[in-house]
Amino acid sequence: MSKYPLILIIILCSTWLLSAANIQDSYLAEARGDYQSALTISQELSRQDTDEVFYTIRMAWLRYLLGQYNEAKTLYQQSLAKLDHADAHLGIINCHLALGEWDQARSRADQLLKSEPRNSILLSKAAYAAYMKQDYQVAAEYFSRIVALYPWDLDNRGYLVNNLYLSGNIPEAKKQYQILKKYAPQSQMVIDYKSILDN
Repeated sequence: MSKYPLILIIILCSTWLLSAANIQDSYLAEARGDYQSALTISQELSRQDTDEVFYTIRMAWLRYLLGQYNEAKTLYQQSLAKLDHADAHLGIINCHLALGEWDQARSRADQLLKSEPRNSILLSKAAYAAYMKQDYQVAAEYFSRIVALYPWDLDNRGYLVNNLYLSGNIPEAKKQYQILKKYAPQSQMVIDYKSILDN
């Protein structure tokens, strides 16, 4: 057998391998902010491996970054049908929040908090949804739970001060404000509430 056909086969295979998209190409496109190219690559990879949950999640995330929240939500739900996992649940909550579906976001977060009551990410998502509904007392309750878990999370303590004040719980807002002021005197919440709560 001639060595030339073998060399030709090797060259053709090498060319195919070099031209075939891989997940790293999708990551690089995402890092450049080229979410559409990242999505296109992930879609091709998904067609090659239709049972792979990872690609469904990846496509959902990229749809989210493209502002295609309903499409992203559908993909997250499809991935849940294959495997129950936190990434999809959080992705669905993020889509609800991006779509202004505050009740749905909070309801899903509350459902997950039953089995993960100390999950600060879920607590913050639920708090944000309550805040956007102007249910400041409920938002303060979520932020209070976060602060109980992480007393030195001064950003969330600032949100707690804000929601306590907005809910009308001025004595507790002043108490939390003093703690925030002690450890983060340059916090924007301290600056914003100085003339109101610093007395």
